[in-house]
Amino acid sequence: MSFVTDLRCDRCAAVWPHRDPVLLCPACGGVLDAHYDLGAISLDRILSSPPGVWRWHELLPVEDARHFVDIGAGDSPLIHCPQLSSWIGAQVLVKYEGQQPTGSLKDRSFAVAMAKAAELGVRGAITYSSGNAAASFAAHANHIGLPGLILVNAWADRAKLAALYAFGMPVVLLDWSDFRHVEAMMAHAVGVMGIYGFVNFQNPWRHEGYKTYAYENWLDLGRRVPHHQIHPIGTGGGIFGSWKGYRDLIALGWTDSMPRLHGTQPALCASVVTAFRNGAAEASPEGDPTATIAEAVASNLPLDAGRRPLRAIRETGGQAVAITDDEMRDGIRRLGREGIFAEPAGASTVWAAKHLAESGAIRPDETVVLLVTATGLKQPEAVPLAELPRMNATTGDLERIVKQWMK
Repeated sequence: MSFVTDLRCDRCAAVWPHRDPVLLCPACGGVLDAHYDLGAISLDRILSSPPGVWRWHELLPVEDARHFVDIGAGDSPLIHCPQLSSWIGAQVLVKYEGQQPTGSLKDRSFAVAMAKAAELGVRGAITYSSGNAAASFAAHANHIGLPGLILVNAWADRAKLAALYAFGMPVVLLDWSDFRHVEAMMAHAVGVMGIYGFVNFQNPWRHEGYKTYAYENWLDLGRRVPHHQIHPIGTGGGIFGSWKGYRDLIALGWTDSMPRLHGTQPALCASVVTAFRNGAAEASPEGDPTATIAEAVASNLPLDAGRRPLRAIRETGGQAVAITDDEMRDGIRRLGREGIFAEPAGASTVWAAKHLAESGAIRPDETVVLLVTATGLKQPEAVPLAELPRMNATTGDLERIVKQWMK
């Protein structure tokens, strides 16, 4: 059972039925958001359910459990990181999405959005992706036999393209220099061509899956919320969905606290950071998305001009932080010392926490959750490899190597 009631437009406030295959607002073309009646949700039932995204189905938009799509999304580990805690100067935990079925956070959103599409009777779909969303789209669509077409950045890492090849869904490489062209193209596919799209925010259901970050963090922290949560921003679905999830917990009376939600972007294309610093409600195009190693979140301008992530950051007292590529590489190494292999975008949260702690925004007695959004196996070429020593299988060489490396 779900307690979803309707969809409402951010731009014109029009209300639309959630049982119709509506994507963008039919009245004005604005992005839509789901609303719920949370009055009768049972925590006891939730806690007695198996772990995963669908444990929280009453807070998600799919009404009929027969349509749930479950290949294992949700319940990623919340890992205490003692070395990062010491270096940053706070209690640091990592929400590690590299253990999701296709190796990234996108599985939460596609589990929910694909199930809603099945419930709505969708028969074919299209999406654009930098690479991670494409894999999740293909995996979840394949699981229910939904045919689809994927448009993926022409400069995507070969590891991501290999995964798409394995899933066997049609893929077309997409060249672009201004994300507004991609946004307009996908809006045309949805609004004029009538194809069911899965681009985050243009599809109103994907960010609903990210609400489960808040629920899981609250549960794993002993029914309390962290003081801070830091999330990379591509379109901003993760940080906006988290904000919605924490608001649900407050509305239900399960907590009276809201974390400060902070967002990160690559310094080479940081339109949301610039808008935040300027006090603007929306971002303007900035930077070259092909210039940074943070493929997963690289864009000169997020969809809908970044209004939703900016709103989540400001209304929680958070900050937006630009992170250099060198800082991301260092973040990958520091996470590696905790046993976590991160893609560059996810590793951006490490130096964001460091900068926020140095500025006094994060205090030593506070808990910080870093959203590490995908495994480093998604983008192995981002990690520069040094030349490794070699040895022969002799006792002499063994002793030499041991003396050199195990001092």
